[in-house]
Amino acid sequence: VHSTRSDGSFTPCELVDYAIKKGLTAFALTGHDTVDGIEEAIVYASSKPIRVIPGIELSSEYEGRDIHIIGLMIDYQSTELKNNLKHFVKSREDRNIKICKLLTSHGVPVTYSELQAQFKESVITRAHYARYMLDKGYVKSLPEAFERYIGDHAPCYVPREKTTTQDAISLILNANGIPILAHPLLYHMS
Repeated sequence: VHSTRSDGSFTPCELVDYAIKKGLTAFALTGHDTVDGIEEAIVYASSKPIRVIPGIELSSEYEGRDIHIIGLMIDYQSTELKNNLKHFVKSREDRNIKICKLLTSHGVPVTYSELQAQFKESVITRAHYARYMLDKGYVKSLPEAFERYIGDHAPCYVPREKTTTQDAISLILNANGIPILAHPLLYHMS
């Protein structure tokens, strides 16, 4: 699952409580290209009947396609992992600034600092843009935001700089994690 430190709806602590409420005994916290929130969730869950599995969801590219790789049981405190994630963060910030400029030129004035203020401690993704547009009345639904503005073939879409799938897997393995293909049905592979 993702927390508000990525593009989820619950804080890390709220996820712990929600998982317990749903009868789970464990869940993996796997933010997009971030380990933020894992420590908070683990500490909060330490006196509760649930286990937080440290993880990550890395964006990568394979043969021209976006492929997400989940890393479970990672050493989220690994210096090598954290250093590599700095590049992911910088790439995402550069992309977000470009998306803001495009949206503004298409009649949706927004700055990256506005998004950061509205979605504190989050890794800003297109889901946040959609929520922002809905909240400000530029669109009537989240799907409309993607269709009209930020979807893969929409006018304000900016592709992310991605690592290779092999590098994402290596990064997870070097952090003592288990790499897993995320949502495989979306890729329409044989």
